[in-house]
This record gives sequence, C-alpha cells and structure tokens, in this order.
Amino acid sequence: MTSTAHQIEGQFLGFIPKPKNKLKYMQLQVGERVLAIKLAKEIRKPVAKEVEVGEKLLVSLDKKKSDPKCQLKLKADHIKKLDSGQSISTAKQGKILICRKSSCSKKGGKQLYAALVETLKNLGLENQVSIEFTGCQKQCKQAPSFILMPGKVKHKYVDPQNLPSLLEAHYLRK
Repeated sequence: MTSTAHQIEGQFLGFIPKPKNKLKYMQLQVGERVLAIKLAKEIRKPVAKEVEVGEKLLVSLDKKKSDPKCQLKLKADHIKKLDSGQSISTAKQGKILICRKSSCSKKGGKQLYAALVETLKNLGLENQVSIEFTGCQKQCKQAPSFILMPGKVKHKYVDPQNLPSLLEAHYLRK
C-alpha cells in the first residue's frame, strides 16, 4: 500500500451519521464536489466539539491507494480552521526536558521555557506535551538545551522563532 500526504481546503458540511452516533466521517465541500473524509480516531471528539457547520477548513490527509481498482481512501489526521487558525490534530503524547543548570539559564533557558509554553499553547499541545526541568545535559557550550520526548531528540540553542515548526514537526506529523 502506498501513501502520500495532501492538504485540501473546503467548507465543513457536517458528519455522515453512523450507527451508535459514531462520528467516523465528515463531509467537506471542495468547489462543486462533496467529499467524505474519514477522521483519525484521535481527532473525532475534538472535531465534534470545536468545528461548526459552514466553517472553512484546511484538512491534512493521507491518500492511500489500497486496492487494485485504485479506489482512493481519504483519512484526515490534522485539521486547521482557516478563520481562527486553530489546529485539531493527532498529537503525540510527550514531554520536553529542559536543562535548568546555571549555564543554560544564563544563556536563555528562562526565555526558552516561556517560548515553549507559548508555542505549545498556540499549537494546542498544552494538554499533550508536558515540560520538565532536568539537571545538566552536557551541552553547556551550546546552551540552552532541551530534549523532545518520545525519541530523545536533542536540541541545542534554538531560535524561539523556529520553535513552532520544530514542535509541529515532532508532535503533529507522523
């Protein structure tokens, strides 16, 4: 099975009713066409609570070529409201480990912490990703340093302006 990532922009028309009120598919109007898009399990409840009929959405999805007849299946794993910029996605649970020793603190550790908190809030990850302080991470010359978990991805000094793309790539994309 091959899979490629795509984004599609359209107007939310509602959910396709399923037995037991399960919200498995949504309808999205793209131009003249109405598409049925399967929602990843992790975003079904947030979409039901936060998206209203008529809202413009940018939907990131995987287009999977699954059978010999080339029937395409569309599955959404990330939705962004175009009016407000709010994101709804399948976020990984995780934590960020920040060095709290004096060298990192003096070289911008406190500002890094504040920027991380703000960026997590802006990306809607404040409930999925926690921030924990650690002892020395042995990166004093390139302070401040932090580690993204899961994966133990180490980062030395990072410009706070690059944090949104860095955290989005680590926690929101598969």
